[in-house]
Amino acid sequence: MAELLTFVLGDVFGVVTLVVGILIGFWLGRLWAKYIQPHQMPAPPEGESTVYREQLAGMIQFTSHFTGDLSKHIELLENLEQKLAHPEGDQPVADDGPSAKAVELIAQITAANQKLKQRLESAEATLKTQSQELEDTLSEARTDALTQLLNRRAFDEERERRWALWQRKQQPFSLLILDIDHFKRVNDTYGHDAGDQVLREVAARLNSVMRKTDYLARIGGEELAILVPEADGTSVSTVAMKVLNVVRSLPVEYGQMSIEVTVSCGLMPVIHADGLETLTKGADAALYAAKAAGRNCGFLNDGESLIPIESQTSLPAQHGESPATSQPSSTKDESEPTARIQVSELDSAANELKNRLFLISQNIMP
Repeated sequence: MAELLTFVLGDVFGVVTLVVGILIGFWLGRLWAKYIQPHQMPAPPEGESTVYREQLAGMIQFTSHFTGDLSKHIELLENLEQKLAHPEGDQPVADDGPSAKAVELIAQITAANQKLKQRLESAEATLKTQSQELEDTLSEARTDALTQLLNRRAFDEERERRWALWQRKQQPFSLLILDIDHFKRVNDTYGHDAGDQVLREVAARLNSVMRKTDYLARIGGEELAILVPEADGTSVSTVAMKVLNVVRSLPVEYGQMSIEVTVSCGLMPVIHADGLETLTKGADAALYAAKAAGRNCGFLNDGESLIPIESQTSLPAQHGESPATSQPSSTKDESEPTARIQVSELDSAANELKNRLFLISQNIMP
């Protein structure tokens, strides 16, 4: 009877050990997929790599300690298995000795497995916390603190990725570069806090018209950039017009002041570029053309000429703004556009006067 009980308990122990091993392997594999693989990111700059190394070292150290705990648990199970295989040893036992010994060993196995379960749960919680800290650090390194847009580094990585897709699979895209008009004047007139508010508001408005396939980033100062999947002139010009319209739709409110804000835009489809440098310089050239045309407009670079986007799309300019045109017709009746321009200029002048009076009152009154 004792031999039969020992045989049965040995089989039970083997099954328990197998199940524990499977659960440990499943758990470690799940942690690898959940907490480690998603962070295979490009190498950070030297200044930030120290932070990453410290966080990763902490995770590695914790994993090493936990691996040691698993080794101890496996060793404990092996010792219990030895005792189960030879329950009597060299010591004489009573008639019910094998049964009592088997019960004792099963209790020890249950306690050991319960302790391992608690350790696994604690380890998962710890790794989850450390993984989140690492993810937050990586996110901060790729995000502009003021606007919460992606920053220049993240944008450059995405631009290179899309260029590689264009090279391998002919998957097209276009680059749009935006510049907030007269931003220095905003800072000089209303202060840098007002300038920060303008940047945040412009970023929020642009985000409101972005699609999942668009990639918006602040690449420096008052300059922003967008990567869009369109590559034909009409489609990408329509996207650019939406961007212009959403920014100039309403003034930016700062305290009791209303600040008129517009942007200039230059764009170039990848199909007209023979490299990333050509693409960037082409979009920059289109942006300069928009500024030279009076700002608050956009130009498309098709590799041969710079074309006003208004001529490429049926989407109208909003808020009474005057679109840039390359060759105005001499027979066109200019009275209505001129009236719109004058009204817009009067509104802008009135807002500026109101803001200046407010600033003067703030400086004079106690």
